[in-house]
Amino acid sequence: AEEALMAAVAALPSTKDGWEIPAAILKHAGLEDDVPRAKAYVLAFAQWAKSAVNSLPDMTSVSFEATDFNDYYKVVMSRIQYMYACAEDSTAQFPQCCFQSQIRRPPAFMKGGHMTTLRVFESAASSAGVGCFADVEVQYRRELRVVGERRFRATTLRTLLSCAAPGPFEQIEARLSEVTEGWIAQLDGRSLFTLLDAGESFSPGDDVQVRIEEQDGRAVVLAQGPWFRVTFVETAMLQHMATFMTQAVCTQGDASWDVWCREALLALALTVTRVQEEVHAPRRGAVAFFSGRRAPHVGFHLLQHLYMRHLHEEWRTASLVAARLLTGVRLVGTWAHEGPMAMHALRGDDLDARLPISSLFWMLLFWAATGVHTVLTDAYGSATFKYMLRDLGLLSSVGTVRQDSGQIARFAAIFPDCAKMASEVEDFGDIEEALGCGFGSFGAGGFFGEKRLTCKEFSIVAKITKATGANGVSGYAGKLGDFFDGSWASFDPSAHTAKAKAKFIVNAEADKEAMFERMLSFTVVGDAMHDAVAAGAAPSPITTQDDGVRLARALAQLADTPRFADAYPRTAQRLRDFAAGVSAAAATLPTQTQAQP
Repeated sequence: AEEALMAAVAALPSTKDGWEIPAAILKHAGLEDDVPRAKAYVLAFAQWAKSAVNSLPDMTSVSFEATDFNDYYKVVMSRIQYMYACAEDSTAQFPQCCFQSQIRRPPAFMKGGHMTTLRVFESAASSAGVGCFADVEVQYRRELRVVGERRFRATTLRTLLSCAAPGPFEQIEARLSEVTEGWIAQLDGRSLFTLLDAGESFSPGDDVQVRIEEQDGRAVVLAQGPWFRVTFVETAMLQHMATFMTQAVCTQGDASWDVWCREALLALALTVTRVQEEVHAPRRGAVAFFSGRRAPHVGFHLLQHLYMRHLHEEWRTASLVAARLLTGVRLVGTWAHEGPMAMHALRGDDLDARLPISSLFWMLLFWAATGVHTVLTDAYGSATFKYMLRDLGLLSSVGTVRQDSGQIARFAAIFPDCAKMASEVEDFGDIEEALGCGFGSFGAGGFFGEKRLTCKEFSIVAKITKATGANGVSGYAGKLGDFFDGSWASFDPSAHTAKAKAKFIVNAEADKEAMFERMLSFTVVGDAMHDAVAAGAAPSPITTQDDGVRLARALAQLADTPRFADAYPRTAQRLRDFAAGVSAAAATLPTQTQAQP
């Protein structure tokens, strides 16, 4: 694969004639009607790349580490998870969280002149595609075991944290300094995970374990262990799955790694240059590179960073492997869905009787620990999150809200007065739409070239689906996201269920139907309120006094836990302040019987 990249760069055109850009790549970059401009972008990139590719590290001599292919938000969230663990359990073994992989869509590719799909994670062979898990299990386990042997290094961790970009990310590092060294001591020298043999079960404890099991006719990868450590497995196992499938497509299909690299380079040239000219240069916004978890070609991943910074020195990234292997990289990131999902599993029985109040518990813990008031709202519906914030006096304290699903224009209407970031960028049209809706920042990954565009690419995720507290009680998590068709209040089971459930992943022990209905009930409340307000009605509270009282109590209890208060006094005091504010706001809310259904 690395030799293929060098060959593909060498074969890039030097004149405008005698070559074409695939239509899918032109459309992706929004340049289908301006081929001369697109070719000019490629020629400029080619001239740069033929020299720059020689500055890449020799990947044959690189030993990967446990942080590689993770994003910066992981080293932020992991420290907050460790703080929470210290309050829960003196050994920091709890909470134990379980991540679960999901292949939403296998990759399509040409083989023998015909389109087919790769089925290497399917339990049984089928004429509908190529391969099954039995064919590759030995190889996959061997490779995955090597991934698990990667180790955390204290020197690397400190170096990565020093790469935080100026502004809020340097503030995060300053605020988390009270936990950083203790956290590093817990990770230094530890391996990423232990791969269990077939048939072995998880055993709770200090170790992070990975197992492979069959669910619904497909091999699923599960990772379980202390939350602040197992969090790093999520993205590493996704990157390995992406590499494994891309390798299979390129070796078994008609298009080799050479073709993959050529198409990726063309997409990189068009998208990065278009963003530079249309967004960065005119100062219309800032686009960060959110990638690593699905990067199937490490050399290409690093080349992406070099070209971005060649065009725009201030281009930011989330990639820890790029920050480790390249110089001058500046890291950005805050938090992801695993925060509210884990808290729903751990504290949902106490906090989420009516609404996903546990999401606010996670958010306020993050705010207290970092001082950066970012919000990721869509796990259980952005409108529901917005009205919970409003009811509890927190909306005015929000810094940036991040859109990660649903419709861009609807999200902008839900949060008209907040700074907005879009991180679900499929093509340049999404960036143009978001700019028109008042978004000022963006995060994009596969958009910049690593996602194949001439064939239907794979779609893979991993999510927390189970968490167990120090009391031994387990809970389960799910996530709906914002509705693809607008408002969850207009959800039609007969028309929408199949598409909605295609992305809905739950632990095998959980009742999937009951969880889906519970998540749906959360989202409908806020979307119905937003729809009513948009139609001219006055907003009314969806949150009750009891909701607010329970949230304030949970925040205060965490702050006053001796192990937490003694180790992290500044964060504890900020939690108390948030608890007091929530309590005061709750006093103005209706009681349970007066609240919206």
